[in-house]
Amino acid sequence: MNTPTKLALSTSMAVALFGCGSSSDDEQTPVTIDLRLMETTDLHGNMMPYNYFSNQGQQDYGFARTAPVIRQAREEVANSMLFDNGDLIQGSPMADYMANLGLEYLEKNRHSVYKAMNLLDYDAANIGNHEFNYGLEYLDAAIKGANFPYVVANVFKYDETLVTPDSFESQSCEPHIDSEFLDQAETAFDPYLILDRDFIADDGETYTVSVGVIGFTPPNIMSWDKTHLECEVLVSDIKTTAAYYVEKMKDDGADIIVAIPHTGLSGGDADVPFMDNATWQLAQIDGIDAIMFGHDHNNFPTTSGSYDGMEGVDAPTGKVFGKPAVMPGYWGNNVGVIDLVLETTNSGESWSVNHAQSTAELRSLFADKNAVAADVVQAVMEDHDGTVEFMKTPILQIEQKINSFFSAIESDLSVQIVNEAQFNWGNKITSDGTLEMEPNSILLSVSAPFKGGRGGAFDYTNIDGSELTNASVADLYVFDNNTPAVLKLTIADVKEWLETIASQQYKTVTEQDDYLLHQMFRSYNLDIFYGGWDADNNPISLTYSIDVNQPPRYYVDDSGELINDTENKPQLNPAGDYRRISDISYNGAVLNDDQVVYVVTNNYRASNNWIPGVDNAELVYEDGAYSNRELVDQYLNELADSYPEAVPLHRFENAQNFSLTGLAAGTSVKFLSSPDGDVFAGEVDSITFTNETGDVGDNSGFSVYQYTFE
Repeated sequence: MNTPTKLALSTSMAVALFGCGSSSDDEQTPVTIDLRLMETTDLHGNMMPYNYFSNQGQQDYGFARTAPVIRQAREEVANSMLFDNGDLIQGSPMADYMANLGLEYLEKNRHSVYKAMNLLDYDAANIGNHEFNYGLEYLDAAIKGANFPYVVANVFKYDETLVTPDSFESQSCEPHIDSEFLDQAETAFDPYLILDRDFIADDGETYTVSVGVIGFTPPNIMSWDKTHLECEVLVSDIKTTAAYYVEKMKDDGADIIVAIPHTGLSGGDADVPFMDNATWQLAQIDGIDAIMFGHDHNNFPTTSGSYDGMEGVDAPTGKVFGKPAVMPGYWGNNVGVIDLVLETTNSGESWSVNHAQSTAELRSLFADKNAVAADVVQAVMEDHDGTVEFMKTPILQIEQKINSFFSAIESDLSVQIVNEAQFNWGNKITSDGTLEMEPNSILLSVSAPFKGGRGGAFDYTNIDGSELTNASVADLYVFDNNTPAVLKLTIADVKEWLETIASQQYKTVTEQDDYLLHQMFRSYNLDIFYGGWDADNNPISLTYSIDVNQPPRYYVDDSGELINDTENKPQLNPAGDYRRISDISYNGAVLNDDQVVYVVTNNYRASNNWIPGVDNAELVYEDGAYSNRELVDQYLNELADSYPEAVPLHRFENAQNFSLTGLAAGTSVKFLSSPDGDVFAGEVDSITFTNETGDVGDNSGFSVYQYTFE
């Protein structure tokens, strides 16, 4: 890691109010500087415009297509700076390939993302949550390949002299630090930078401006990457930490301050501590002049209506409490551009930002998919070729289509195969005594469709070949950092868990042609339970019904976002005590609420104790030795090895574990999915493709389908 910074300020955490520079008392005409700030975010290792799952190029994303947009935006102006927001080294097949090469490779070679990004002359970058997925040693080795500095202000070295078990709710490594720690704690990375840059002003003269840059990462890294970070680092609240450092940055001579936090805006309009989406809070800190944010893979500015009703947020113009702000999507599909207007009336001794005249916009990629940066392509070609070869490696011969086009409508194999793999692992650790289950309890598995349109109309699992390959494993389980965990809870808890999910995913439908889904709901949270098989390998069905005619049990807004109570927990619908989930049955018998179950899941879900039901669960087992993706790989290889040398085609049997109810048979409702689902819809009796199209947030190109109740 970088050389730590020792803090030596007062323990007082009151927010100091600072102006953005000073002005003289006379009526001088201010000298102005037009400064363009550019941002990339959530690249997730997507350097090439290439779909490694379908083995196709010319995609609507990828840094090689982003780079020409950056270069054009830079050429348009005299003064510019370029930043990356984080979530860079994880999240794509190429990133997986690099991680498989390991630390030894990085000791002698640059990571592919820096081979590409070093060609664009970045000024600074922030550390996102996914940078921690492979551990601190890997992170440190990777970022050494960057020709630009890194910041993150709210991550500190673990120090037993400052932290005791009495300081926290449960264990000594909880991330909930209060403000009194900040002036004593030792930062794990540079918390901020002061970059002195020479810019040309409107009077033709060159002036030096001290640009302060500060970054943050979501506090939940302590839960998401517990196996890597527990008792290694501590994390502080973003807003509290920002207020603390902005004062210090001003004292250190920053003329202007640019925040590049890996933190979103959606659902973040609450003044509560330890928010992962804290952009709304940051914008209210005096002294921060521009915010270049990320994390939740949305667009800002936007006219989609996603931020309607949020106090201080002007989404169409890209202002949050009057300050310019951008979030340029994900995977390099946009470039964020802020044009700041800097002013001085004292010959450049100090500068202020004219926020009203400053603007924010997103630059989309060029329509010509052949418009790529040749030098970027050349820089990563060796790693690209290695990724392609690795992804082609076959595992298991199959004889059926596997996709996630209709995961919210009908049980599908893209989720079930993951559940089978997790159940297989759970069965092993209970059979060998590693995990002892309570008598008469039941083992279950839960997973979700990890590719469900969040990344656009073609971001779905779509395996239509004759075999499952390494690419298929990554397609089925996108998040290679998740590790398996087992929760102990009751069926009553499972019902609340499912009610929370059903409240967010499904609208209340009452008549023909209503729209069924909240399309902006992140599909990786659409948890689907699975019953597994018995000791003789006979399948055991777990079934349940979802009544979409009922109002949601948990209060949601028009987009399906949960509305929380004063304790930042999902609020029960104030209109009444509604329930959508019923008839949870196991092997044909309806289960009582007090039935004890053990549920195999991942560490991310096991840490989400804000979910009703999960908040009552007991974490009884974790295994950081494997990822959930590796469980899928192992399971498919076991299936392949179980066949004789003359390999037959394997066929997965769909468990059909959940069903939608609530409207009369023959009633049809609408939902959006990929146009690629057209052919497959013809094989599902209840689903019909239409010629209509629709948008999901800022993503276009989706097709309208009809679901007919049976």
